[in-house]
Amino acid sequence: MTHPMQIQLGFWLSLAICCPAAAAVAGAAPVPAGWFSASIDHQAAEYANPDAGYFSDKERGWFWYEHDPEPEEVHTPPVPAAPPKLPEAKTEPPPPAVAAEPVPLSVEWLRKNMVKYRDQAIDSPTQDNVAAYLYLQRVMMDKAERFSQAFQGVVMADPLLDENTRRPISTFGGNEQDAIAKKAQTATLTKLGKMAGVWFFYESTCQFCVKQAEVLKGLQTTYGFSILPIAMDGLPLPGSPFKNYIADNGQARQLGVTMTPALFLVKPGVGGSVIQIGQGLFAMNDIVERSLSLAHTKQWIDGKEFDGTRPVKPLLVDSDVGSKLGSKALENPAKLVDLIRENLKSGHRP
Repeated sequence: MTHPMQIQLGFWLSLAICCPAAAAVAGAAPVPAGWFSASIDHQAAEYANPDAGYFSDKERGWFWYEHDPEPEEVHTPPVPAAPPKLPEAKTEPPPPAVAAEPVPLSVEWLRKNMVKYRDQAIDSPTQDNVAAYLYLQRVMMDKAERFSQAFQGVVMADPLLDENTRRPISTFGGNEQDAIAKKAQTATLTKLGKMAGVWFFYESTCQFCVKQAEVLKGLQTTYGFSILPIAMDGLPLPGSPFKNYIADNGQARQLGVTMTPALFLVKPGVGGSVIQIGQGLFAMNDIVERSLSLAHTKQWIDGKEFDGTRPVKPLLVDSDVGSKLGSKALENPAKLVDLIRENLKSGHRP
């Protein structure tokens, strides 16, 4: 049986071949060359295989609108949640080391327990409690007595530890040491008085300045220091033993004078400078001591000359001796003693 579609197709093909004009009238476009054979071959292939092409899906018809297929939903597997963090185990600090108990009746033990026994005896003054405290006190006093005896023995055997070598302990020995220092002091100050003088700043209304002028006159008479009075207000000092003076011409401001009297040790020439002795009223001994110390600092007098003016011989441990001590020396008393003793010997100035 001939398929209706075949009849319809054959009709249009015949019409197009036999009467192109009729096809045009019917509204069909001109048929390009070779189209018919290709179309026939295609249709013949469809007839031979009815399951292909239109005939396999004819219910959908010729004219339809196809919608784009919906994109397939991609199911992303859920990311597993991170497991909850377990609380960190707290590391407990090790318990503090228990200090070893001190040896009974040692100094450390007595220091730690004497108060307890004393308080016990005061709160409950029974015969046993009071006796216990007194006997412990006896132990402590005996320890102190033995230490004192050993202390004296070591000092007497080592001249570097015996203060008698620095200054005689006896009264007559101390007096002799003072006389020797005084003689050396006079010689050194006389030498210093030849190379340096004293600037004396004053005001004419200053009562302390009048007293200071009298002291300075004694310094000049004894050691030969030149004294230069400088008037802050430009006026002479009433009753001054110094007839000559000069008016302040900015020296006081430059040297930082804030009160009168004010004294300055002055050394002119090469290596000289102006050094403040002090501001305020000074006794003769204070002026002498400060002048010697300042002159030694400025190296106007040497160390031997300066030490000779001291009533106590200098014998000092160097301040940096600690840097020379190793851990082994600190743990060995004999080694520690040797190092400090050698330091004292090398630093001693006769």
